Amino acid sequence: MLMQVSISIDRRLRERRQERNLCFPIQPRRTTQTTLQDATRTLVPYAPRNTQEEPMQIGAIDRRLPPEEMARRRTNRLCLYCGQAGHMIRNCPEKTERGGKKTNTPSNPDPKPTALLTAPHLSIPIFLQLNEQRLPLTAMIDSGASGNFMDLSLATSLCVPIINKKHPVHVKLIDGSSLKSGLVTLETIPIQMYIGHDHLETVSFDLVSSPVFRIILGLPWLRIHDPLIRWEKETVLFLSPHCLQQCLRPHVKTINSILDLYMEKKQVILPPAYIEYQDVFNEKKAEDLPPHRVYDCPIDLLPGAAIPYGRIYPLSEPELKTLKEYIRENIQKGFIRSSTSPAGAGIFFVGKKDGGLRPCVDYRDLNAITIKNRY
Repeated sequence: MLMQVSISIDRRLRERRQERNLCFPIQPRRTTQTTLQDATRTLVPYAPRNTQEEPMQIGAIDRRLPPEEMARRRTNRLCLYCGQAGHMIRNCPEKTERGGKKTNTPSNPDPKPTALLTAPHLSIPIFLQLNEQRLPLTAMIDSGASGNFMDLSLATSLCVPIINKKHPVHVKLIDGSSLKSGLVTLETIPIQMYIGHDHLETVSFDLVSSPVFRIILGLPWLRIHDPLIRWEKETVLFLSPHCLQQCLRPHVKTINSILDLYMEKKQVILPPAYIEYQDVFNEKKAEDLPPHRVYDCPIDLLPGAAIPYGRIYPLSEPELKTLKEYIRENIQKGFIRSSTSPAGAGIFFVGKKDGGLRPCVDYRDLNAITIKNRY
């Protein structure tokens, strides 16, 4: 141990001495004759290229540079160890450590920085429908993957329901090695996945550790949908019979009315079995409330119960616009009317498939104090 430390200290001292000498210009010598004592002071240990012996190894042959070669390397800014340009002796790629392993990697002689090249991948934006929420994510299409995979940490963070696979799967990497986590034993429940606004499918993902590509659509997905891939433009088209029949949704015109007041009229034919009840399907009559009768059903409250009142919440601009339209339409139809009662109920909004908002009134507090009559 002491011998190794001494060798390391001695090597470092020689390197520092040589680096300091590079900072001073080399003065031409007056004579080409060199005494043995002068040569001993100027020569440094070196090892020829493609050799595995270290100059300071015990038992190795002590090799020294001639003074002319030493002067030439210093003048031309060459490495004092291997004689190559582009690096100093400290970073020489030919230096070896004990055991024959190289201590340094070749340095880049080009001082210009080079950008890191990342391998291109075909990725598409997707949306996962989870608990009335549409989550935007990115999926990589990989024809070499044997299944559809999701990162386990992503599934945990999104609270995706997880179940055990009926048959564990053994997955191998591209180099033939197996996953470090072992067999794939978990999978997600079937999840609705949107690609764009029209392509909808239900897919399950096997759960693995994949922090870089968190969602992978593999060969089974490609075989089912058979997409047309434009590699130059990096676009994916779903034109297969399977997608046209089961995945692609027909284009639906956006309806601005909350209660479909201005819905586009279409020729709807009533089935023959319901012809005698066609007055029930009258759309115009559906906008009118039934007339008052002697057996109207009132809403009776518990005696002495506190009247609930709703709080005032700030609304976003789309929510406020939807609420105003909702109130205008229902007043016009006679479904609601203005009131000065202190009682009130909260309202919230639920997203619709066409991107609009559906207002919902929260009557839970009122139902809690209502007499549960049965007629």
